[in-house]
Amino acid sequence: MSDGKWKEGYLALGPKAFLKILEQPYIYLIDKDELFEINGEALEFLSRCDGTTPADRLTHDDQFVEYCLSEGILDALAKPSFRPIETARSPLPSLRFLELQVTSRCNLACLHCYQDTRLPTDLPLSAAVAVARQFGEMAGLKILISGGEPMLYPRLFDLLDQTAGLPIRRVLITNGTLINGQNVERLKIEEVQISLDGWEHGHEIIRGRGTFGKAVRGLESARAAGIAVSIATMIHRENLDEFDRMAAFIDEIGAVSWGIDLPCATGRFSRNEGLFVSPRQAAAFMGSAFGGGSHSAPGFACGHHLMTVLPSGLGAKCGFYADTPLGDATTSLFDCRQSMPIIRADKLACRGCPHIDACSGGCRFRAPDPFAPDPVMCAVFGVNPKEEILK
Repeated sequence: MSDGKWKEGYLALGPKAFLKILEQPYIYLIDKDELFEINGEALEFLSRCDGTTPADRLTHDDQFVEYCLSEGILDALAKPSFRPIETARSPLPSLRFLELQVTSRCNLACLHCYQDTRLPTDLPLSAAVAVARQFGEMAGLKILISGGEPMLYPRLFDLLDQTAGLPIRRVLITNGTLINGQNVERLKIEEVQISLDGWEHGHEIIRGRGTFGKAVRGLESARAAGIAVSIATMIHRENLDEFDRMAAFIDEIGAVSWGIDLPCATGRFSRNEGLFVSPRQAAAFMGSAFGGGSHSAPGFACGHHLMTVLPSGLGAKCGFYADTPLGDATTSLFDCRQSMPIIRADKLACRGCPHIDACSGGCRFRAPDPFAPDPVMCAVFGVNPKEEILK
């Protein structure tokens, strides 16, 4: 129903639209990964759009309704049909992203992997589902299902089945080599992110011979199944001349995002110094990244919207902080979140930098100390970190 005909029917919140109260009220579309800030009046109106009240009794703001209909926030129904509406509220600062490491198993031994070696561990299915549900109740946006290699998680498809319908966007973080035309039909998920660390040479120098073709075939299988795909690339010395070809390929496949970063010198990467590049070299390529929806709010240092749950079930600030766990996330994700150290941006040494709201000080693990600037992000924004500290 369009062109004003919605006034003759009923308005219902779209099936992929969810009300979230983070620092402010928002509508989140999990299929598009889009976050819309709304005011209190819009929140009250949308909270009543459950498909049972005649539209002309809900509002007279035609322009707002038409916009919501065009974006998929609202549906116009010819007949009443009840759709339950729940408004989730987050702790503050809001927890918007959760990395769920379901397994430590992996079929590759990448030279830049920060995890190095771990004993094979799988997060029990009941625990994985419980964490995902808690995250949805805490107004979370995206859950990043990772590992290790999550395609090796024995209960992956059960996890996807049991988390379908939660008010969160589920993203599978994978090397892509194990996705094929047979198992992709069971990947009922909103997005698959595949790591491509260069073209064939650059990718395989760190991931192993034959991995590039397998990753691309996995990517094509996901696309053929109608799953949104995104790409993650780590910068290293052997892929610097491959970014133009990568960019053309990523444009061709219609990736929803391209994340580009410089690996931290830890884990296996710390033993492969021949692959290192300087922050200044990396900065020249990081500007090609797009999408991903950071959905962050200014005022806090990097990482305040993110948390990781390890295969052991323990929570951590992120995967780099696995050695300093926050507690048992399977029992209470909320308690883990509340115990996580939060650093405000105005406490950072670079708090006077004009780019502080954009970069939040950069990666806290990569910075020389918890309050120091991240040299990589300083290079991206073309500033001298020492000068910013002196201000």
